[in-house]
Amino acid sequence: MTSRPQPIDWLVMAFLVIAWGSAFAALKIAVEYISPVWNAALRLWIAVATLAIVLAIQRQRLPPPRDPAWRFYAVVGLVGMAAPFVLFAYAAQSLPSAVNAMCNGASPIFTAALAHVFVAGDRLTLQRSAGVGLGFVGLAVLLAPKLMGGLTVEAVAMMAALGAAALYAVANVVTKHAPAVAATAGALMMSLWGAAYATAAAVFTAPLPAWPPLPALIAVVAQGVFPAGLATIGWVFLIQRRGPLFVSLSIYLAPLWATAVGMTFLGERPSWMAFVALGLILAGVALATLERRGLTPPPPSTRP
Repeated sequence: MTSRPQPIDWLVMAFLVIAWGSAFAALKIAVEYISPVWNAALRLWIAVATLAIVLAIQRQRLPPPRDPAWRFYAVVGLVGMAAPFVLFAYAAQSLPSAVNAMCNGASPIFTAALAHVFVAGDRLTLQRSAGVGLGFVGLAVLLAPKLMGGLTVEAVAMMAALGAAALYAVANVVTKHAPAVAATAGALMMSLWGAAYATAAAVFTAPLPAWPPLPALIAVVAQGVFPAGLATIGWVFLIQRRGPLFVSLSIYLAPLWATAVGMTFLGERPSWMAFVALGLILAGVALATLERRGLTPPPPSTRP
């Protein structure tokens, strides 16, 4: 590892932020024509194809079917891909993409809280506890105005998005205990399981969607190729070159980029309370994750 980040490192970081942050706007466009469960299934199969091509280029193979890693990634495929992808897509039907992204930005807060219980060596210190507490205050600021009006459609959508962020945290903890496999192979295994789960749910719960208009088609393809596919490779590249602390910058920048994209291209105007909540959440994430260099940010599957 070189002493300072090189231009290539910053370019890859920019790609991760753009890919993960723009996913929420793409999701907002896609769900206008494609149901949440079918959107999740389609983007996951596109991610499978993308990662399979990368795996072939790298001349790697998946572990044999009896390898115990498949069982761990079966769980991660459900709680880290299929279920949260459906929940975020459901939330996108009612929430601005920027607010959806703000909810996703809280996933490290949930991860820090769960890691304290289930991951040895990741206990909550005073600083990290303060970060978790501050993050939950931000979540309360974000959710309270919606709940004051009762259990409205928007309130339920926001709870779905926060539930998805919490599921990402569960996936992070499970992944920490999974047997070691090559990064691209692990991502492909997660995507395969996630695609199978989402497809089964779609077949039994929603009619097959009609052929969508071109913008929605481009949006769902982009979700699969970039945030769920190629961003995985960029994440691994930076982890190997720069370490987890550098990559954790994406946690703070992606929601900001998503907000800018939503305001610029979708005409969204989040309330000032939403920006206050975002500031509190990001401050909490900083306190909870930047204390030690040994902390690893959420894997790429925890991005929308």
